[in-house]
Amino acid sequence: MEILKNPVFLLFLIIILGEAIGKLEFKTFSFGSSAIIFVALVLGHFGYVLPKVFQTLGLVLFIYSIGLQAGPGFLSSFKGDGLKLAMGALILVFLGFCTTLVCCLYLNYGGSMGAGIFAGALTSTPGLAVAVEMTGEKLAPAAYGVTYSFGVIGIILFIKLVPIFMRINLKKEDEKIKEEIASMNPQVKFLHLEINNPNLYNHSIKDLNLGQIAEVSITRLLRKNSSNVELVKGETVLKEGDRLRIVGIEDELKKIELFMGKKISESINFEGDELIRQKVVVSKKEFVGRTISSIDFRHVFNVQVARMTRNDLDLPATASTHLQMGDVLHLVGNKNSIDNIKRILGDDIKTTYATNVLPILIGIFIGFLVGEIPFYLPGVGEFKLGITGGVLLSGLILGYMYNTKTIIWRIPETSNRFIRELGLMLFLAAVGTSAGSTIITTIRQHGLALFLSGLTVTLVPVIIGFLLCHYLLKIKFIKNLGVLTGGMTSTPGLAAATSLSESSYAAAAYATVYPVALVGMIVFTKILVGLLNYLGKP
Repeated sequence: MEILKNPVFLLFLIIILGEAIGKLEFKTFSFGSSAIIFVALVLGHFGYVLPKVFQTLGLVLFIYSIGLQAGPGFLSSFKGDGLKLAMGALILVFLGFCTTLVCCLYLNYGGSMGAGIFAGALTSTPGLAVAVEMTGEKLAPAAYGVTYSFGVIGIILFIKLVPIFMRINLKKEDEKIKEEIASMNPQVKFLHLEINNPNLYNHSIKDLNLGQIAEVSITRLLRKNSSNVELVKGETVLKEGDRLRIVGIEDELKKIELFMGKKISESINFEGDELIRQKVVVSKKEFVGRTISSIDFRHVFNVQVARMTRNDLDLPATASTHLQMGDVLHLVGNKNSIDNIKRILGDDIKTTYATNVLPILIGIFIGFLVGEIPFYLPGVGEFKLGITGGVLLSGLILGYMYNTKTIIWRIPETSNRFIRELGLMLFLAAVGTSAGSTIITTIRQHGLALFLSGLTVTLVPVIIGFLLCHYLLKIKFIKNLGVLTGGMTSTPGLAAATSLSESSYAAAAYATVYPVALVGMIVFTKILVGLLNYLGKP
């Protein structure tokens, strides 16, 4: 057909067919966006090939969006409980690397074939992107296409069967994690108390240095024999019988209760329009990155920050908390003061989710330049990060920085997801048509060996990684499933894991290790290709 020679029409056709096929579900299994590569392989086999510029454009958009997404959480993934989860994901990726290397050495496969097996068996498109950039060959996507299917099916089968073999009570596992999380992340609460400590009488709040005793916020005050609720400021002087509303986590509230007075059951509610409670959204970039203490809400604006909400989570509003675009501040004050704060902070939800294209283009441009910087390592020689390495590093650093004086590098999650999906579609469509011309030859030459290699590289890391996480790292079962699926960046696998439990613990673990797994796959793919090429494998 003549119209199929139009590259734009061909691109849209491949993406539309791929997305349609990818949405077909067989119980919990579906190909998702990866179905695009299978459509592209078929059309590529019949001689319809997309220009390589689509592949490069898709690659940089996809990798840069990953860097932006992973940047803020990459370092924090190695703290606290996240350290164990991140180690579990890295163990899985490392085991996949080792298994692939052994298979390649045994079957005499080169770097391109090995990287395709590694990426396909662990269902990692970023790994495939690196392989294609480094080798410039068609073997990597062909091997990826052959091994990807069992990579998806294998992790789903493992997740469905392992609770049966290990005789796991999933409800009890949910309860164990719930207790663990409650102890590590106590909920923000409030209490009302009446002052009965004579040492506090006739002293102002700021002179008492209550922050040295407990991390709490005093938001309201009701004087003895009064019905007017007051906003608490630093200059507020405490009197005998004053009743206060104090916000903080339970342990901190207990400390302040012992110091200040007795807990009371009466509510301290605002009446009339003298004092109000209102939520204000941070939507002006001038305040992004600033701490709550630097803005000095209480003394400058006569407003108290009771708490804040970020990504649907309620958090204590401490003095050292750095504001981010889209943070929701829960404020207490009179209407005029809060209206003033709204004007200053923006309170514009539309602006919060608006995307400026220029920072994205600058970030990718910087990534291209970084990728061309030559480095030298003893015993290895000179090397460059390349497009994927440079753009990924640029995204990680800029995403972690969040903003500079004039530019906000981070973009809303909805925009990031759109860029990532668009880049992925372009890349899979272009690389698939390029590989389609050789896939039949690849299957004929390596069919059974290639399939068995993919099966081995999927199952060995998953089984050994699961056991190490369970017995060595002591990761709870439901979280362990999230680590496995996150380590393989497998959305179908995550769907299977979440179907076993009504809780979100598997998804939370997946989200924690996902950035680490993405970066780990990219790094280990580069090592694998470099090592196999160094050993002279064809």
